[in-house]
Amino acid sequence: MRDAVEYRGLDRRAFLKYTGLMGTAAALTAGVAACGGPKSSGSVAGSAAALDHIDVAIGYNNNSSWDPLNTGSAFAMAAHNHIYEGLWDAEAVTRTPYAALASEMPADLKATEWTVKLRPGATFHDGKPVTADDVVYSFGRVLDTKSKVLTNAFFASWLNGVTKVDDTTVKISMKFPFASAMQRFSIVKIMPKHVFESQNADFLKQGKNAIGSGPFKVKAHQDTSFTSFEKHDGYNGSLKPTFTSMQWNVSVDAAARVGLLTSGASGVQIADNIPQDNIDSLKGKGLTVEGVDSMNLLGLVFNTNKAPFNDKRVRQALRMAIDTQKLIDVAIAGKGTPSTSFLHTKSPEYHKAATQYAYNPDKAKALLAEAGVKNLSVTLLSTNISWTKVAVNTIKEGWDAVGVSTTLDVEETAAFNSKVAAGEPVDALTFSGNPNQFGADADLNIRWFYSNSNTFLPWNKWGETAEFKALDAQLNAAIQATDPADHKAKTNAALDTIADEAVIYPVMHMQLFTAWDPKKMDSVKALDIPGVNLLKATRTA
Repeated sequence: MRDAVEYRGLDRRAFLKYTGLMGTAAALTAGVAACGGPKSSGSVAGSAAALDHIDVAIGYNNNSSWDPLNTGSAFAMAAHNHIYEGLWDAEAVTRTPYAALASEMPADLKATEWTVKLRPGATFHDGKPVTADDVVYSFGRVLDTKSKVLTNAFFASWLNGVTKVDDTTVKISMKFPFASAMQRFSIVKIMPKHVFESQNADFLKQGKNAIGSGPFKVKAHQDTSFTSFEKHDGYNGSLKPTFTSMQWNVSVDAAARVGLLTSGASGVQIADNIPQDNIDSLKGKGLTVEGVDSMNLLGLVFNTNKAPFNDKRVRQALRMAIDTQKLIDVAIAGKGTPSTSFLHTKSPEYHKAATQYAYNPDKAKALLAEAGVKNLSVTLLSTNISWTKVAVNTIKEGWDAVGVSTTLDVEETAAFNSKVAAGEPVDALTFSGNPNQFGADADLNIRWFYSNSNTFLPWNKWGETAEFKALDAQLNAAIQATDPADHKAKTNAALDTIADEAVIYPVMHMQLFTAWDPKKMDSVKALDIPGVNLLKATRTA
């Protein structure tokens, strides 16, 4: 292995071959040049003329943490892709890696040490240059074992560290060659050390304090209301905006969000999180509505710390008692698919699990009898999101029908989170989530839920079992496999284990919909994650 590597652009076909994603290449839309970063819409001859401002409606709140290395906020993470840069970032639709603050792509993805030169002339929003000290500071936060940030779980198993070579050069050291490293690096947004190092956690959480090196900087921020952005004139990367400002309006209420799209001059040009029931009416008014299959899921978690839910036959029985297609039809207007794996069917590493949970009430009854369970009562905890309230009623119908007495405990999201964090001894809970915000590789998607640093395993204690330790060993073996076929086989084995254990598992995966006015916007695409990405957008009117 070479300590220092010669940099050149990473051929996308070679990347897909190495990471084992060649089979999905045809499903990905080419969006990145082979060398350097993706072309901005402004660099394309004949592109639509730019206007000054874009207004957006976002279906999530903006008052959660804005710390780019320690948040799962849908609003903040979408905004961070416009404010911050990683050494390498991932194109919004295809997830293809490109050089951002790094000057080039690494030549040898199988090397365990990379010497990285920073992009010449890169500056933060306050005008200060981006230096190696900022990179080392940012990765130091990720790998700090004393005060772990959320992103630590995605790097601790394979990244040794990042050290300074000189003011514009760093060295990255890995424990072993890791096929998904390039996409993982897009998670680590480089923060200015001179701004954040001496500040407390509360300062880092505030949206008004966000400062990066990306194409846009925060102009104004008001919790639960809006965040406005303006173009960073000092940005010298490849994604130069074709408009000068934008405002993202918090619009959690679905009816209000749809109304903003259709209210004419006073409205917005684009909105995410479009309710399935509004798709046809919006299309009828001339709007483009685009849906994307996603890892966005309704999941079911069992409390394995109490009997009989520590018996996988009981967990499997309750899964088979759910009429998932009916749930999809009534809760999200049919815009989803029953889960056939922990991953959704369009995931680059999708594998149909050996254990399936097609609706089968007779088999559910047989499994309960085999486990010696009679007169079972279940309390199911859920959030009160509009579609989940409908979904859990369908779950209750299925369980009641096989002789299981079901009580629903439907709570506001904050109360739900508090009960789980406090170890509330309910029997099962539903949740919604989308780990694709961080990346698309299987290990990341799994560890977002199957990690003792996250929510569910501390609640149900399954992370303390021999079964979890066996799964963890399977996952570690998979990411250390350098041969793509071996990596795939080991990943599939872990996916089979997760399906068979049915501890934390999707009921269904759903499509995410984005709508925009094609008379006013161009060069945008729907995403498989919450929020929008406007780095290539243009205004047409």
